[in-house]
Amino acid sequence: MASNTKDGVIQQRNKPVGKPRGMRRDRDCRSCKLRNVKCDLNRPSCGECIAAGVPCGGYPQRVIWVGASSSAKDATSPTSAPSSTVVRTRQARSQSTVSRSSDSGHTPPDRAVDSWSPSDRPASSPGDDVPINWSEADQNSFIKPLVSLCQQIISLDGDALRSNHYLSVEALRLISRLRDFVQARIDGHPARAITSGSDMWESEDMARYRLDALMSLKDALKATNPFAFIGIAAFAFFEVCDSGFGDWQRHLYGAKSLLDYHCKSRAELDNLSRSVTGLGEMVVRLVWFDTCGSIIRGTTDLIFESWHRDLLNDSFFRTVGCAADTFQLFTKVASGEVASNPSNSAILAMEQLLKLGQGTTDWDRSADAYRCAGVIAVLTRVNNEPTTLSTPSAVSLAVDRTCQIIATTPSSSQFYIHMAVPAYLAGINASSVQQCDIVRAYWHNCNHAGVRRYPDGLARCEDRWKMKGLV
Repeated sequence: MASNTKDGVIQQRNKPVGKPRGMRRDRDCRSCKLRNVKCDLNRPSCGECIAAGVPCGGYPQRVIWVGASSSAKDATSPTSAPSSTVVRTRQARSQSTVSRSSDSGHTPPDRAVDSWSPSDRPASSPGDDVPINWSEADQNSFIKPLVSLCQQIISLDGDALRSNHYLSVEALRLISRLRDFVQARIDGHPARAITSGSDMWESEDMARYRLDALMSLKDALKATNPFAFIGIAAFAFFEVCDSGFGDWQRHLYGAKSLLDYHCKSRAELDNLSRSVTGLGEMVVRLVWFDTCGSIIRGTTDLIFESWHRDLLNDSFFRTVGCAADTFQLFTKVASGEVASNPSNSAILAMEQLLKLGQGTTDWDRSADAYRCAGVIAVLTRVNNEPTTLSTPSAVSLAVDRTCQIIATTPSSSQFYIHMAVPAYLAGINASSVQQCDIVRAYWHNCNHAGVRRYPDGLARCEDRWKMKGLV
């Protein structure tokens, strides 16, 4: 009898820890799910996470929005919510559901969802037509829509997750940690410069966010999961913000390799975009970084191909304040066509000058600045070639006009932050103290923007001015 009792105790101890098979685990917090432990469902932070000393990931919710098809009775009912608010939330039914809240607690589990902007609202699946505003008129353009996209993905219910075979565990972990990292940058935890140049330091929390996102990106890349492209795009953007001005190739090479693995044509990219929402918009921005970086460096080492550059449309050019024909001139410069046909390139540059001053809006001023940048890029590369133009005087004219445009554009303009390429080319080729002062003021204004950008743009210009005796 004692033996039976002893055996029963041993069997009892050998039972698996956690909830018995068959019991629901879909309501557990995200952290407990990832650690495969039983959650006590305490809010706002569960006891298991507090005891383990880890951030509680919050709890999954399924969000249902009032659609345009709501009945008139629903719309006029005193208890019904407006079309822009949440009707009801309930727990998701699938183990695969990932919480909208982050590990860091930036988005509390019980946050009022109706405070989200329209672009933040979660979609029922990655392919649904819930618009992401990729051209927000603020200094955080591209990053805020990226956070909205991550929020959409991690808010999906079980059915939507199962319908997309690319949304693996690795992909969901990446999206969640990426959202934490990017949101931390937006919430005011950017790297801060403590010395001149590009020497940077990060807070301990910020470093943890970055490391977690990078480790998750590594796992997604090992699986060649196309959702890794979202992580690459985010890190590429911050490379533009934080690294040497124009030296943005590192993440662009990774993005190109991953893209080549999944799609080698526009049709294949369009097909993949049905599963990876926002893929096309992210490719467009990386192509823009690729071309502008080559212009800044004065090289002909474009990473992306011509069909990738064909993705840039009028909507994108309206966002960054550059005319389509100017970008085409940039492409000719960056691909080496200027060196092969300098006379024709110089004529194209003069055509840009003839189009200056055709409008008075902020976009027109930004477009004029880019036209001048195109002229500077062309003429500085044909400087040693025989042309019908007096190159030094033409470059000086373009620099002077660029500085005039920058000086008259308010720093509050949505296009101001995008005028870095014209400002840099004007600064490097400046010939007067007044031009230097205008470019210097531009860089200072950029460093006070919502997302810190271009840490060494001014430093490189200052070095050139010292060589010329302008400072």
